[in-house]
Amino acid sequence: PIGPASRFCIPQEVQRAQGSVREMGNCVAGICGGSSTPPIKDVVTCNAQGYNFTPAEAPEPAPAAPAPVPEPAPAPAPPPEPEEPPKPVPTEPIVLETMQGDWVNSVGAKIKVTGTEVSLNGMVMKVHPVTLNEDGTVASIGRIWQMKGWQAEDQIEFKEAPSREVMEFARSVIWTRATEKRMDEWTAQMSALGYSGSSRDVMSRGIEGCCPGTSDAKASVRVDDADRDKAELKLLNDLIEQYRLPAMANIPPRKVIPDFSNRGHTGLSVEHVHYLATSFKEKGFLKRKNNNGHDIPVLVKQPVSSELGKKSIENWRSKVRDEKGFPPSEHYERLFKQDEVYTSLGNGHFNQALNLFFCESDSIYKAQKYTVGADKDLQEAVYKGVGAIVLRPEIELRERETISRLLNSKREFKWSVNADGSLHIMDAAEDTTQCKQFEALSKVLDAVELNCLVRSELGVKESHRIGQ
Repeated sequence: PIGPASRFCIPQEVQRAQGSVREMGNCVAGICGGSSTPPIKDVVTCNAQGYNFTPAEAPEPAPAAPAPVPEPAPAPAPPPEPEEPPKPVPTEPIVLETMQGDWVNSVGAKIKVTGTEVSLNGMVMKVHPVTLNEDGTVASIGRIWQMKGWQAEDQIEFKEAPSREVMEFARSVIWTRATEKRMDEWTAQMSALGYSGSSRDVMSRGIEGCCPGTSDAKASVRVDDADRDKAELKLLNDLIEQYRLPAMANIPPRKVIPDFSNRGHTGLSVEHVHYLATSFKEKGFLKRKNNNGHDIPVLVKQPVSSELGKKSIENWRSKVRDEKGFPPSEHYERLFKQDEVYTSLGNGHFNQALNLFFCESDSIYKAQKYTVGADKDLQEAVYKGVGAIVLRPEIELRERETISRLLNSKREFKWSVNADGSLHIMDAAEDTTQCKQFEALSKVLDAVELNCLVRSELGVKESHRIGQ
């Protein structure tokens, strides 16, 4: 039996089915009974899960943003001016007439050529005129720059070398014809390098040579680099070990001349040779003891018939012929008749200073001769020589240049040699104590620059060598 409805829970699915039946019955009754409008039932919200969605009211449309005002199109860039095509390199011979007038070079010097006379920053280089070949073409500017040829229109390339034999690997120096525009650029460059104010009057400078172009305007500042020092010391050590002869040897100075590679092929500074000789005479000769005293000479035992032997002899012969301050040529000609000579890669000025005593030459600074006197250590050095490292003649020119350069540039590393001639330069201690600027510079300058430095150190104002 079925009790009151309130006692039963009728599932929603049954309720929905019953509602659907009633709706269908109402619809049929309306149609069959002629009712024009079926009864409208109240809409009941569906509670079934998933069917309780009520559409949200559509939001009012936002007002339209104003249309952006278009920016005016940029004016088209003017078409680039067509570059002027490079002019062909001149091919006509460079003769004396070509060189006349004003020039500036790539290391900052202002040059004027009048006839064969060449002025550098207003100073006439009397011993470095324009030299010509037999056909009238320009060969060189004295023994400073060797002619290479045209670089471009109004630009001539020179090689910074004392002779054509050694110019191949030398640095290029470009001479450019001076125009008003280029001179303005040159003046601005020199001013930026510090050549302004009193420095512009180069002839009134306190130190000879402090004028534009006498110092390399392209030089860079080098900072201390421990790794680089180690690498270069190892290179120096390896080259010497590779070519050295066994044991140290005492080589008399009279058998020694500068190597062809020495100081960039410029040879020796006659002023520095006399500076050392004067020091030996006035202060006494300091014999090397316990790693103190003079540097150890590094020499090459060179047959006079070899190619580098001939070049070394000819180079030194021309220097002695042109510069009377060195020992007389007769002294060296006796050496050149022998089978071999010793050429110096390091300590070359030292050996030639001792030769001034051997020949009892005149001083270029005072009215006196260099005589040994009672100095026994000086006498031994002059006649017997000092202990030196001797290398075999097979060492190549480039390796000689490297040794010569490193012996000077690494002067602050104090190294010694064992009795058997072996050495270990990598263990050399660096001397960090202060030294005179003169001493430091004297190790790295070429012969011409070193002459100027010595005159500045000694206060020499009058000398026929000034400007050479």
